[in-house]
Amino acid sequence: MTVAGDREVTGVEGRSPARVRNELVAEVVSALQESDAMRHPNSADLVVGYLGQELGSPVELVRSEKLRAQLFQLVEQCARFPDGLSSLARCLGYVEQQSAAVGVLRRLVDEWEAVDFFDGADLHPLRPVLLEMRSTAALATMARRASRSRTQELPTWCDTGWAVFLRLAGDNAAARELPVSMAFLSLAADQLMEDGKAEAAEQLRRWNRQQALSWGLEERMAEWQRGGVAQPPPSLVPAYLMIQFEPDGVDPERYYLSHWRQSDAEGWHPVPGETLHLHRDELPSEVEQLIEQTEERWSDLRQPVVLEFILPWELLSEPVEWWNKESGSSPTPLVLDYPVLLRSFERLRKASWHRPWHNKWRQLKEQPADSHSYWNRPGQSHFHLERELKEDEQAVCLVLSEPPGGDSLTSRQEFRAALRAGIPAMIWHRGDCSDPAFKEAVADIVQDRGLGSLLERAGRWRREALAVGPEGWDNHVGRHLAILLDDPERRPGPPGPDHAPVQR
Repeated sequence: MTVAGDREVTGVEGRSPARVRNELVAEVVSALQESDAMRHPNSADLVVGYLGQELGSPVELVRSEKLRAQLFQLVEQCARFPDGLSSLARCLGYVEQQSAAVGVLRRLVDEWEAVDFFDGADLHPLRPVLLEMRSTAALATMARRASRSRTQELPTWCDTGWAVFLRLAGDNAAARELPVSMAFLSLAADQLMEDGKAEAAEQLRRWNRQQALSWGLEERMAEWQRGGVAQPPPSLVPAYLMIQFEPDGVDPERYYLSHWRQSDAEGWHPVPGETLHLHRDELPSEVEQLIEQTEERWSDLRQPVVLEFILPWELLSEPVEWWNKESGSSPTPLVLDYPVLLRSFERLRKASWHRPWHNKWRQLKEQPADSHSYWNRPGQSHFHLERELKEDEQAVCLVLSEPPGGDSLTSRQEFRAALRAGIPAMIWHRGDCSDPAFKEAVADIVQDRGLGSLLERAGRWRREALAVGPEGWDNHVGRHLAILLDDPERRPGPPGPDHAPVQR
């Protein structure tokens, strides 16, 4: 144990804390030198302006003939703030989006924070071993286990064991728990042993033992190694993959496909993915790829998974539940593997409709037995429909008289009346809402005093259609049921500046 200034420094021996810090500053400067934005005065001023706003204090980019000298001064200014370098990476991302320089900078920021967490210790002895660990699925699994499932998603730049270790350093651990990054090292060592790399595994374990000794964590380390971190029971809270189609606004045949993954059982923290700009015909195949990638990312997830499609008006007629998985081999419809729900894109974007939406949702959520459905009568004016839905506080589900999504003015007015009244649940037949078989199915699904089981009952009818098989399910009403269930408490976040649309 040594002392640097008034700060206690612990951990493995190696480069001095001052040298570790200085070399990191130099690497951050080198990353910024490769940035197109920082090489041009106008865009550099834009980055610095954002930076000053986020830090709450003016940041000055001192002009000089040597760019590197300017950047050294900028980095040193940022380093004086607790979140300074992280803010620098974020602000550069606003301007350059997902450039190579931004990716490098984010890794270096994680390393800066990891060094700070480990009291200035030299972490580089771990680097060669951890850089060789590159299985994204295995790394995500280890991160979840090390954090006791608090870490559900890893950023895209965490593509090696080294990057994951740096990212986890400093993550919150409950009292009397081994720090998350040290738990990760222990799991990484176990994996290396399984892979027959005993020498590399022992290198990680030696570092961990020395760090535990320096911090007085020998007992916690021993508890971890004795298996004291048993997996928690599977959460009953579902994971959600939310998929949104936003109209292009100019070309009616093109859409922006955005998605969010939410697997945190402790709270609602949806993680945005890449946004794509696609032709309508490309949507099913891109959704198929997205689901496959998500399943790979969630390969060890023990929660049920729900798919939610956020659809604009013109796509409400699309049978998204019956789009395929694994179409290249033996295709199966999505509804075979997941509960599939629809949501309204227009309602999410129209804040003036949200207050009645929240009120009706609270009614459904808190008093499901006292909530009921409303069957709209063909030919009823949309004004009287909206009036009745608003006056009846217990009406939370509307059975539509016409399928939405087409050119019919009546169906559009009916759907809009339900949105303005705050109705969170709607049911329709994608072909013919007057079909007697549909009415029979809906009567079962929306039984009086039983709307809390709406999704479960709808799933039963869909399973009946699946049981008929591809050769006959088109004749079963379960194949044509559409269920919109819109939870205002479960909303996606914005795609954000790091997720600008990618042209296809």
